[in-house]
Amino acid sequence: MEIDKKELLRYLGWKGQETDEQLYKKIEDAAKRCLDFATPRSVVKKFTLNEDFSLGETGFILQGKDIRAHLQGCFEVYLMAFTLGSAVERETARLSVTSMTEALLFDTAASCAIESYCDDICIDLENSCKKSLTPRFSCGYGDFPLESQKDICRILETQKRIGLIADENFLLNPRKSVTALAGITASPAKKGQSCYGKCASCNKNDCQFRKQ
Repeated sequence: MEIDKKELLRYLGWKGQETDEQLYKKIEDAAKRCLDFATPRSVVKKFTLNEDFSLGETGFILQGKDIRAHLQGCFEVYLMAFTLGSAVERETARLSVTSMTEALLFDTAASCAIESYCDDICIDLENSCKKSLTPRFSCGYGDFPLESQKDICRILETQKRIGLIADENFLLNPRKSVTALAGITASPAKKGQSCYGKCASCNKNDCQFRKQ
């Protein structure tokens, strides 16, 4: 897991504007602080993808045409959940009282960190199964309902295993957490390609954070 400074700037809305050493110093400090507080944990489980788009024997049926189109041709999927832990959450809250700028930079660094952690796990999964994976697809992408986060957390027992819950509004707590699926394709794994390309799986082309 690492925090790419250019990626952090992109999350902040940077589009090539001039920056100075003071800003870079603050960004580096935020990135280091975030990595110090993060306790990344994950839980991943492989399931058969049935014809009705249910996962194994769980009874959980994937709803929405976008997730179904995304997994066309796949017969197995990885269901996964990731979190940076509650210490990151507490430090963000503490910084928001003392300095909103530091809180913003720290929070943005944490967003970069959780994505980097997801990427690392996906690369490991692809290496272990020897098959190419589809890009990660999360609840809330397209018409894949956010409510499904409750089902994912239940199936993976995330509260018990990594301290992650989906609240009454189907949002994850701690906030710097991700649930996702990745389909296992019939193609051999190719170096440099993995399920981390999440923007490729999202049809929101006007997103200001979209990678080109």
